Amino acid sequence: MARVIRRVLASLNFVAVLGLLFALFILVNYVSGRRYGRWDLTREKITALSDQTRRTLKALKEPVSVIVFYPPTQRLSELITDTLKEYERASPQISVEYVDPEQDRARALQLVQEFDIDVTKPDALNLVIFQSGARRPFDSAQGGVPSKVEGRRKYLSDPELVEYDYGSMGFGSEPRVKAFKGEEAFTSALINLTQSASPLLWFTDGHGEKSVEAQDQLGLSELKKSLEQQGWSVKTVTLLNQTSIPSEVKLVAVPGPTHRFTEQELLLLQSYLDGGGRCLALIDPLEDTGLDGLLERWGLTLGMDIVVDPARRIPFVSAANLLVTSYTKHPIVERMNMLMTLFPLARSLRPATPAPEGLTVTPLALTSADGWGETQTTVEPFQFTEGQDLTGPVPIATASERTTPARTRLVAIGDSDFIINAQLGNIGNRDFLLGAIHWLVEQEQFIGIGPKALESIKLNLTSGQLTGIFWVSFLAMPLGFALLGVGMWALRRR
Repeated sequence: MARVIRRVLASLNFVAVLGLLFALFILVNYVSGRRYGRWDLTREKITALSDQTRRTLKALKEPVSVIVFYPPTQRLSELITDTLKEYERASPQISVEYVDPEQDRARALQLVQEFDIDVTKPDALNLVIFQSGARRPFDSAQGGVPSKVEGRRKYLSDPELVEYDYGSMGFGSEPRVKAFKGEEAFTSALINLTQSASPLLWFTDGHGEKSVEAQDQLGLSELKKSLEQQGWSVKTVTLLNQTSIPSEVKLVAVPGPTHRFTEQELLLLQSYLDGGGRCLALIDPLEDTGLDGLLERWGLTLGMDIVVDPARRIPFVSAANLLVTSYTKHPIVERMNMLMTLFPLARSLRPATPAPEGLTVTPLALTSADGWGETQTTVEPFQFTEGQDLTGPVPIATASERTTPARTRLVAIGDSDFIINAQLGNIGNRDFLLGAIHWLVEQEQFIGIGPKALESIKLNLTSGQLTGIFWVSFLAMPLGFALLGVGMWALRRR
């Protein structure tokens, strides 16, 4: 009898242990489903949101609704969905609704009316719509017609989200997706929505400056596109035709002049800065622009030199092509420690000594200690001359700020080629320039390492390589495992 009781108790104990383990399993899954961590272990961090995106999401003060108006069969649908899920995880202010316009036609028609979608356009069924503010439910008193929601909106279609490779098209085939730019477009849309009005940026003209309309390699059309995506209103202006710079102009940019500014234009810029204006000056080496005195007044000394740095030169090109990796603690560059900025040809631009009273002047980007400012610009190869050349580390970008009587900010960079269409996408060039612009207009919350396009990698293999892969996959590996199994069987037989 005692043996039977012991067996029953042992069985009950076993069942109880199984029940506790099952309950523990359920509890662990319940907790892990709500509190978990995510790590991106890929080399390029392709599944992690960028620093700028996280800062932008953190700065959101009101809800943003996102409507994904894409059929699931569309080839960008999965990429868009995966990216927006990360936005939802990062911010409770983001809510996303996915609508299949082919299967859910009733909901699609409601959204067409609510968001004024022109169904005659070819991309009408391929849209991602961002809207600031909470959306109200449909008004049943109006027969199910959605009531119009006041607020800022941003419509994104294929051209903003993807870069296609049309060169790979064959007869009757579609272009290949070369790069997915969804995160860049989504974050730019959020920055756009957070601004109550489009800030106005003037680019100066009439002195040989680079054009924001030019789409060739030397133009600035890509920079203009980036600014407009983030809500800026960009205008090219000849200062000589202006009697004053209006207060609605948030920033005046001088993109690489090659001729001198007149005294009238310099007085106009000085008056604008005295009244709390913001200026971004990009001044190339060997150019006499007449801006030296204006910059000196704001604590910046423009060097008549070419900056070289043999320690950080690009292989097979001149040492004047600078790869800058040294930055200061200034808000513009404090998050760029892991990025390089490529300046094809730069001059020194350092704080004046002594700095004018009331100004805070800070270098931004510097060469290594082995760099210098070469004053003998016609000599090749470059060689440091003691007492004549500027010793390293040499600043090539500097910021100046005055807080009273009106807050004025100015950033000067000794190169303009680093933002041309051919160079803007290189490493940290775009982040450096946009960081300077955000700081100038006091949008520090948007400064950060911006999202990078997800490149589509195409692996080209020769016929011999394909044959080798076939035999390894279908013959060598199965045969190897079979021989391993036979060997293990033979060992156990002994």
